[in-house]
Amino acid sequence: MMTWSLPLFLLATLTASGALQEPESLQHELFPPPHQNCTQSLTDYLLLRQEVQLSKMVTAEEATTQLMKENLQMLTQVSETLTQLNQKVQENKQTEKRRECSPPFSSVGDSCLLLTLREKQDWASARQFCLRMGADLAHFSDAAGYVDILKYVNEINAHDEMTDIWLGGTDEAQEGTWLWVTGEPMPEGPPFWGSRNDYESAPDGGRSQNCAGMYKRDRYYVHDLRCNGSAAPLCQK
Repeated sequence: MMTWSLPLFLLATLTASGALQEPESLQHELFPPPHQNCTQSLTDYLLLRQEVQLSKMVTAEEATTQLMKENLQMLTQVSETLTQLNQKVQENKQTEKRRECSPPFSSVGDSCLLLTLREKQDWASARQFCLRMGADLAHFSDAAGYVDILKYVNEINAHDEMTDIWLGGTDEAQEGTWLWVTGEPMPEGPPFWGSRNDYESAPDGGRSQNCAGMYKRDRYYVHDLRCNGSAAPLCQK
């Protein structure tokens, strides 16, 4: 195996002239370290660029927040406007209903009511009386409607007469299924139906009591009464 090498005199000449240098010296000469000012400038540039990006992000976030505030303000104004319009519509409806209640009917809540305490009769006759007046026996769908009727009854019965009052409810068609004369189901339980002796809840009369009325002895809570009993008709239209 042959090994090639520079002649000794040539190697000495290159070394003396500096043509042959150590690897570290050669790397330092070919890739000198960056100047200190150049390094600092690059760092400043990167920091400035980052600051600009952060500033843009903050500006975009502020713009989004402002837009959300404007949208929220607009929605609030729309909601207030709709509420005012709805109140006006309800007021107009109430005014129209009051105008529709011609004597002897009185405007009560959303309907016109008539209670004549002296017209005591059975349930079927009481309903016929209301029909002749262009109305029907009274009914309600919720607690607010029941309270309106209760207030009206107490105003009419100022002398506290012991008079029961017929409502337009019955379970004659199917025992236990209480329906208004409109075909709608009657509300069940409290605060509508009362009780006897504060323990037996109405309706409790079974097949013998199939007509609904406001029972005076129980502060005008609803009870099931005998349909052939005597009570005053509460008419509604």
